[in-house]
Amino acid sequence: MALPCDNFYEFKKLLTSYRDQDDKVIYRLNSLLPTASFSDKVDAASNCQKFKSELLDLHSKREHMINSCLEYQQNLLASSANDNNKRSIQRTIRSLKQEAGVEKIVKERSNTFFQTKCNPFMNFNASL
Repeated sequence: MALPCDNFYEFKKLLTSYRDQDDKVIYRLNSLLPTASFSDKVDAASNCQKFKSELLDLHSKREHMINSCLEYQQNLLASSANDNNKRSIQRTIRSLKQEAGVEKIVKERSNTFFQTKCNPFMNFNASL
């Protein structure tokens, strides 16, 4: 799928849909991991490992999206001669940089919850 780097509104909608998965981290981990009474019936370490790889893949995709569109906009800025167009591109670049900051916070929040829920079931320090 082509990234909508030339339309920040469409880019933001796509990014938000990808971030929905991170918003559901707590629910998904709670559903994957057993309570004390079911701990012998579920392979929690395997579930954590699988979930970790899914989450890392999502984080990587979103980071790539942001960086690709940022690079695209910076190239547009370098080749633009129109001052009005340059201001618009600069606003988009600023917005993309803000999204990169939001992405860092989202990843940290997911990592914190992942560690809290998965460390008891894994033999190593579970971290994203």
